[in-house]
Amino acid sequence: MSDDSQQKFNTSYFDAEGEKRAEPCPECASQDTVTYVYAEGDTELECRCCGFNSEATDISDLTRYRGDLLEHKQVPPVPLKKLKA
Repeated sequence: MSDDSQQKFNTSYFDAEGEKRAEPCPECASQDTVTYVYAEGDTELECRCCGFNSEATDISDLTRYRGDLLEHKQVPPVPLKKLKA
């Protein structure tokens, strides 16, 4: 893959187009908001007045758990018998 095609591949999945659609913020009802539209069809609302971000709950869900192993099952050793030829 050439450098140009690799760069286009990387940016096509992570870049969003920001638009001022004047959608009201669910927190403060301000219309000073930016709606980001991703190529995949996802949208994200961000308020410039209060800092509301529609993805904040999803991000907090990802960072809520530390990922520690809470339980570990001990696997018994496999018994080996000596074979006689």
